[in-house]
Amino acid sequence: MHIASPEFAPRCYALVPCAGVGERAGVGGPKQYHRLAGRAVVAHTLEALSKVPRIEATLVVLAPEDRVFEEHVPGFASERGWIARCGGATRAETVANGLAELLARGAQPHDWVLVHDAARCLLRSEWVERLIAACEDDEVGGLLALPIADTLKDETDGRVSATVDRRGKWAAQTPQMFRLGLLRPALAAAGASVTDEASAIEALGHSPKLVPGSIENLKLTWPGDFEVAERLLRPSPTVEIKAMVPAPDLERSLAFYEALGFESRRLDADLALLRWRGASFLLQRFDVAAHRENFVMLMDVDDLDAWWAGVDWSDLGQRFGARANPPADRPWGRRDAEVIDPAGVLWRVAQAG
Repeated sequence: MHIASPEFAPRCYALVPCAGVGERAGVGGPKQYHRLAGRAVVAHTLEALSKVPRIEATLVVLAPEDRVFEEHVPGFASERGWIARCGGATRAETVANGLAELLARGAQPHDWVLVHDAARCLLRSEWVERLIAACEDDEVGGLLALPIADTLKDETDGRVSATVDRRGKWAAQTPQMFRLGLLRPALAAAGASVTDEASAIEALGHSPKLVPGSIENLKLTWPGDFEVAERLLRPSPTVEIKAMVPAPDLERSLAFYEALGFESRRLDADLALLRWRGASFLLQRFDVAAHRENFVMLMDVDDLDAWWAGVDWSDLGQRFGARANPPADRPWGRRDAEVIDPAGVLWRVAQAG
C-alpha cells in the first residue's frame, strides 16, 4: 500500500459562498448579515468552521461590491481566514470563482474542498469532522444529508397533485466535500443552474457518499427559520439550586465550615454563601431542632481518604463540637465519611464516581 508523504497528503479547505441577497428570507437585507443571538448569521457559521483542526483555511467568497463583511465578522482575516470579493450571479458561479482563488493561493487539485452555506449557521464542528472522516479515503467525496422523514407531496396550483414515495430520499445539506480537481470541471460542465456541488458531481456520472447530518443543520431560507435558529443559538439560562443549611449559631457554624476549607461570603446578618470547588450552599440563622437534626447534605470528593487525612478532626471537635466518623463501606453500596456540624446537620462525604 502506498502512503503519501506529508507534503503531498491532501489538505482540507472550506469554501463559504457569501455573495447572495437572500430575498426569500424577508429580513430586509442579505440574510448572512442578519443578527441572531447578537451576531451576524455568517459569524456563527465561520466560528464553527474555525474549530475544525483539519481545515487548513476557510475562504469566504463575497460579492465584488460587498464592503460590510468586515463590520459583521471583525478579525476574520488571518492565516486561516481568507476573503475574496469574486462572487458571481449564481451560487455555482460563486463557488467556481472561489475554487480558482484557492488554486491561486496554493491549493492543489488533489486537495479537498468543503463547500458550506453561509446561512447554515447552526453548524457544529463535530459534524464537519464526521464528514471528513467518512470521505477522506473515498474516491468521490460526499455530503452531509438526512433521510426524508416527512411525507412528500407534488403540488399544482396550491393543491396536492400526487404523493411522492419518500423511500431512499435524502435531504442534502452542507458541507459538501469533493476534491478541487474534480469539483472544478464538474461545475463548469453543469452550468449556472446547478444548486449544489453534489449535483454537478452526479452529472459527471459519480455517486457522492451520503453522510448522516443533523436536523439542526438548518439552512435559513424563510422568515420562520430565523426564529428557530435564534432559539437554538441563545444560551440556556443558568439555573442554580442551593440547599439552605440551618445554623442556630451562625457565626460558630460559619467558622467551622471555613476551617473545613469552604470559602464564605456574608449575604446579610442571617445568611452566608459557602463555596467549595464550584459547589455551594446557603447557611442560614435558623433553629428548628427537628429540622436541623434530620437535615442531610451529600458531597463527593476526588480522593476520600486524602480528604479525610487532610483535616484535623480532633481540633475541629474541640473548637466547634463537631463530630466525624472515618470513611467506611456502607450497606447501600457507597463508601463515605460522616461529619456532623455544630448544629447537628449530617454530611455524608463520598468518593466521587
